[in-house]
Amino acid sequence: MKLVLRYGLCLAVGVVFMGWSNAQGETLQDAIQQMLKTNPDIRSTAYNKMAREQEVIQAKARYFPTLDVIGSTGFYNQDHPNQDSTWPKEATLKLRQNVFEGGATLSEVQRQEARVKSQAYLLQGRSETTGLQACKVYLGVLQSTDLYDLAKENLLIHERIYDQIKLRSEAGVDRRADLDQVMGRLALAQSNIVVAKANIEDSKTDYQNVIGVLPGELVKPDSVESAIPATMEEAEQAAVKNYPILKSAKADVEAREKQHETAKRVNFPKLDLAVDYTWQDDTQTADPFKYQEDLTAMAMLSFNIFNSFKDKARISETRYLINEAEEIMNGTQRQVVQSIRLSYEAYLAAQDRVKKLEEYVKASKLTADAFTAQWSIGRRTMFDVLDTQAEYINAKSDLVKAQYEKRYAEYRVLTGMGVLAKTMGLEWPAESRVAENKRK
Repeated sequence: MKLVLRYGLCLAVGVVFMGWSNAQGETLQDAIQQMLKTNPDIRSTAYNKMAREQEVIQAKARYFPTLDVIGSTGFYNQDHPNQDSTWPKEATLKLRQNVFEGGATLSEVQRQEARVKSQAYLLQGRSETTGLQACKVYLGVLQSTDLYDLAKENLLIHERIYDQIKLRSEAGVDRRADLDQVMGRLALAQSNIVVAKANIEDSKTDYQNVIGVLPGELVKPDSVESAIPATMEEAEQAAVKNYPILKSAKADVEAREKQHETAKRVNFPKLDLAVDYTWQDDTQTADPFKYQEDLTAMAMLSFNIFNSFKDKARISETRYLINEAEEIMNGTQRQVVQSIRLSYEAYLAAQDRVKKLEEYVKASKLTADAFTAQWSIGRRTMFDVLDTQAEYINAKSDLVKAQYEKRYAEYRVLTGMGVLAKTMGLEWPAESRVAENKRK
């Protein structure tokens, strides 16, 4: 009996301490890559960025002339003082080119470019945070599967003890009450199997919600501890420097500053060139020649003298909008610092907890083995054995949870620094690429 119980315990231990070995199957990198390609939040942000790129093109269009053609035709009838009717026709070709407007076009182009950068950084940040969600659901499936395996091993141990107690009870060695007690523990172990199965299905549903597909055969990921800074201060500095959402907030400040510059351009005169070429036939203006062609070329200078304080208010408005963007940026930086510090603390705590639980599992295993051996010679009761077995299984379960919490804490730190995808050898969506502004 002692050999049978020990065999069951060793088999259970092997489930927990297999390590994070790789096998053929779907990796975490595969899951994140799938998520980056198909996640609706990622794709909607990418489309928004592409739309802003078109706004840059629209802003640059003001550098180029506009060319319009206007044509008209109809019927004209006159009864007095003379009776006459004609079919007038007229066509005009209009060319307009702005020469000077105080640099408003340049400021507007730079504003739109800053808005594109802001959205690109936002897409990077959303890719990082959604990537962390992918890590969470991926680890969730693995954890629920491991806990299910532990539940099966726990059931196997209880079934073996039940068989032994049943034999001892039939032989008159143990009391019937002992068998009833084991039957109750066995029923509890069976119910834990049902719960563990339900947890697996729930984790698969969460996985599908984030990744977009149901999980296949998942591979346990390797540790990324080597990419985590040695101190919290280093992690904080990296986060402030690299976190994409903070970069997006800084780009928003730049966009607001360019918007302010554009608003101030109303204080400058505006110079445009206008060229019109007109064809007229049977129109009143063409009389008495019936047919007429006109070419007009003009330089037009305009300057607003009074606009009911509207322009002044617009300039003040854009100044306040800069202040608003700066405060949002400051608030974002505080959130980034808070997030990375909390993530790093959680990582350190999880690291320490895993070490303590590993010691606890070893100690509880030794106790369970000792109590099993002592029960076989009558020095311990069956209840002592069941209690130590339950403590051992619970210790292993806590260790499994702690191991996955530690791995997730590692990913939290990397996400807080904005380098989760990079560390895993992945790239953000192509739409997130940023063309840095080279203007001084």
